[in-house]
Amino acid sequence: MPWIREEDLNVANIIKVMSINPKAMGAVQGLNSALMFGGSTLTRVQEESIAATVSAINKCHF
Repeated sequence: MPWIREEDLNVANIIKVMSINPKAMGAVQGLNSALMFGGSTLTRVQEESIAATVSAINKCHF
């Protein structure tokens, strides 16, 4: 559809689909950061590794 424009953003596709509404995209990114990172003694690399492993086991395409 020509009226839909995509932004070239360095974010995950699941977030990029919200680029038409930057306020909503920012809110979702903030929520994700608050829930997923920094709430434990694990490093960011460890948290990302766990998330990637769980996604692979669950056959998640995101």
